[in-house]
Amino acid sequence: MCEFKIKLVEPGKEESLAAEDISYLQLQDDGSLLLKGLGIRENVDSAIISEINVYSEEGGVIRLFKVPIIGDFIRFLKKIETGASDPEMDEIWNDFVAKGNELLNQIKRK
Repeated sequence: MCEFKIKLVEPGKEESLAAEDISYLQLQDDGSLLLKGLGIRENVDSAIISEINVYSEEGGVIRLFKVPIIGDFIRFLKKIETGASDPEMDEIWNDFVAKGNELLNQIKRK
């Protein structure tokens, strides 16, 4: 079995270790990633996989890029996946746009 170290990459922050000995990841309907392995069960909100490296010098590593808008975008994609209209779609999209605008403003202020 192959276990991975999970590292978080966030804008303006140092890379951090989120979990170790993870052998299972699953995208949840709420936009989070479920991490499981050797007695560990943890969720990481608003992140996507940016790299999977089984040849890393430190063993298997999965890097997650974490930004607040990712969770809203994934929830929006989950809603449109069925192809049916859903009343929550507008709310989720508007949250995504608002958080995206806030993120842009934060970056511009730096």
